[in-house]
Amino acid sequence: MSRTIKENRIFDAALKLFAEYGYKKTTLEDVAGKLGMTPGNIYFYVKNKKDLYERTVRSALDRWRESVALAVAAENRAPEKFAVMAERSFEYLRDRGDITAILSRDPDIFTLSPDEDRFRDVNDAAMRIMRDILAQGVREKSFHKMNVERATDFLFSVYIMFLIRAYVKKEGGNVEEMFREGLRLILRGLCR
Repeated sequence: MSRTIKENRIFDAALKLFAEYGYKKTTLEDVAGKLGMTPGNIYFYVKNKKDLYERTVRSALDRWRESVALAVAAENRAPEKFAVMAERSFEYLRDRGDITAILSRDPDIFTLSPDEDRFRDVNDAAMRIMRDILAQGVREKSFHKMNVERATDFLFSVYIMFLIRAYVKKEGGNVEEMFREGLRLILRGLCR
């Protein structure tokens, strides 16, 4: 079994335990025990509990981003790519109770300030997807001309705000309706 596969098994087990018991109550021994490993074996893959937690969250965020990138790649035109990106990004968490439980316990995972973002590299990769779609839309003349960098920063901030309201603060179905209405308004504003 490759190191990557073993790490993914560790992160999957840790995600479930951190979601169920939280960071403070979850131990490296719990994660090792769930996998039939000795605690010493875990240290071949992570430095300590904090490293395990950060890498587990990063792994979950990467899978989320990869799922969005895959959905976007199935579309050709920028408006459809933008709509699929927004919908897939927002809906992904709906059936992922483990990630939403961690987000509720650690709301600083999502921040509107790039300087406070512990997972900035993951979010930069997610923003790259949005930036590429906006740039494609301008090139193919389906979107109005714009400063793509500023538009990406603005739209990503709006997206993070809706994620916080829906999945961290759990404000209910009205947030999803607002997100969908906002998406329609944004697409009307982007498209020529």
